[in-house]
Amino acid sequence: MDKKQIAVVSGPLVRVYVYVALFGILVPLSFALILAAKFVWPDFLGTISWLQFGRIRVFHTNGVIFGWLGLSFFGILNYCVPKLAGRPLLSEKLAWITLYVLVAGVGIGLIAELAGGMQGIEYAEFPWYADIIFAAGFVMASINYLGTLFKSDEKQLYVSSWYFILGFSFTVFNYVMGNVIPAYFAPGAAGAAITGLWIHNAVGLFVTPMGVGIVYFILPVLLGKPVYSHLLSLLGFWTLAFFYPLGGSHHYFFSPIPWWVQVLAVPLTAVLFVVVVTVVYNWFMTLKGSWGEIPKSPALAFMVTGIFAYMATCTQGPFHAFLSVQKVIHFTDWVVAHAHLALFGAFSYWVIGSILYLWPFVTGKPLVSPGRQWTSYWLLTLGFYVFYFAPITASGLLQGYYWITGAPFADSVINSGPFWFARLIGGVLMYVGMVLFARELFVSAKGIAKKAHSGAMGGSA
Repeated sequence: MDKKQIAVVSGPLVRVYVYVALFGILVPLSFALILAAKFVWPDFLGTISWLQFGRIRVFHTNGVIFGWLGLSFFGILNYCVPKLAGRPLLSEKLAWITLYVLVAGVGIGLIAELAGGMQGIEYAEFPWYADIIFAAGFVMASINYLGTLFKSDEKQLYVSSWYFILGFSFTVFNYVMGNVIPAYFAPGAAGAAITGLWIHNAVGLFVTPMGVGIVYFILPVLLGKPVYSHLLSLLGFWTLAFFYPLGGSHHYFFSPIPWWVQVLAVPLTAVLFVVVVTVVYNWFMTLKGSWGEIPKSPALAFMVTGIFAYMATCTQGPFHAFLSVQKVIHFTDWVVAHAHLALFGAFSYWVIGSILYLWPFVTGKPLVSPGRQWTSYWLLTLGFYVFYFAPITASGLLQGYYWITGAPFADSVINSGPFWFARLIGGVLMYVGMVLFARELFVSAKGIAKKAHSGAMGGSA
């Protein structure tokens, strides 16, 4: 990074985005604890309408996807994009306005969901008026970040820039499609097929490009060496861009949508294993010779643990596309565990690791407590993998085989009880881990000057 790239990052902008994103995980995660408790004690909180499963479940999912991952991605991009472009954001003022608009859209949407005013579309339950506000904010963000990259004087785009361009370009159209067509123009099975495409692409063409692009930026910086292969990085990128948008109907195997559409999703999903191989191999080769650095850096530990989770979830995905597997796992807890392995085990870990890395640069102060960072890591890892992911994966298999045998449905519910209790314990541990992470950021930033030292803005990316 040459001298012209020093002080291109606005520290206050990054910090405020991260603070809002922390609110966007701690509140939805508290609702997740209520959900977990209801599986153990169905009468928990009685008949309070806005705390029933059908409302708080969508509050949790939308809050995590848009309030936590969405805003934390943008916060990290406020750091990464200027570095990649070698210039400040196209408009810092627009970035602040974007934050206000996005918070208004997400806030209004979540409150409406608790009040029962929502669309019947998975991951798109926000009512139309919240959709318009959020979409406006997303378009503003797209203009700002893409405009910054397109106005760069850099002669070659680094692979992270490619991923960010893909994520914004696809999601602007995908969000409109998923929120408008099923609700107003294609009811029934046709609308369900479009909804499946929206769900599929919301994860694969927004969350995935942002997360993978961030890892390609942060991992080499943490290791102090370049990515292993630029060619492999582009191969993984183009495989994702060409094949991922076409396999969304695998969300509706054995449904009323045309059978040929479902069958076509099998090979289109299986080919995505190429993405796993190229991307993860590239990261592992970048890590070659540096594995000993992981115990020294909580940020690196979060990043690498997330890479293993990404490898696992992206291996599960093509495996799920086999119809014989779907007969067992469809509609079971296995799918819930798989979704959390991606959104929490991979992408949330990458976000946490990235924020731990960049926080000293945007505050001008070092992180205060390595012990607190490691405690957060181990609470999150123990809570998620031991008490959440493993039991819920096992309960999914149990449920699937119960249903195949034709046993009474109630038997699968009763025998899932111990696994659901383990999930509640895991949720408590995960929540405490996230609180410790947030506390580390707040304590480390305490008392910083209104304007961070310009040298701290430079970093070494």
